[in-house]
Amino acid sequence: MNNPTVRRSNWILTLTLAAIAVAFLTLVWLPGRREILAIQEQVRAKRQFVNQAAALAKTLTATQKQLDTTEAAFKNWEKNAPRNKDLPSLYGKINALAKRSGLSVARFDPEPFVVHEEIREIPLEIGCTGTFWQVFDFLGEIETLPPLIWVDAMRLENISGVSGCVKSELNLVVFSGNPYSSDCIIETK
Repeated sequence: MNNPTVRRSNWILTLTLAAIAVAFLTLVWLPGRREILAIQEQVRAKRQFVNQAAALAKTLTATQKQLDTTEAAFKNWEKNAPRNKDLPSLYGKINALAKRSGLSVARFDPEPFVVHEEIREIPLEIGCTGTFWQVFDFLGEIETLPPLIWVDAMRLENISGVSGCVKSELNLVVFSGNPYSSDCIIETK
């Protein structure tokens, strides 16, 4: 078996097989492996995206529930917000609540509206006298009214010479829809 021809043909065969192996590795296996790794990376990124989307579904559901609650509260507010024609009646109710609480109303001054894009503020200044607890009861009664009313400012002063009696200045703000806004329902008479 020491035949030089056979040895040479073994070397040629070995070199040919080695060349084929190197060609296979460089032309087929390595590019295919790179493709496989790239596809695996894409699958991993997409799987991560799907996992994030699943977590976002819970957030989206919670946000939708909060939006529904907000819209329901807004519709309730809009239903109870006073229109221009309702203001004299509302002022009468507020004055009656002050008297029912035992306060003596000395001043009841509606101020000019402050118009914003979607809402109006209707300021109201009330000057009255009574006990602290009567003022406290009056403010509690105001909270029971359907329209949204804020106490913007409140000043209490002792009346000298009169035990337990205070002079109070209340600045209230009634909120109403802006009838001039395109999103607001325009009142009909």
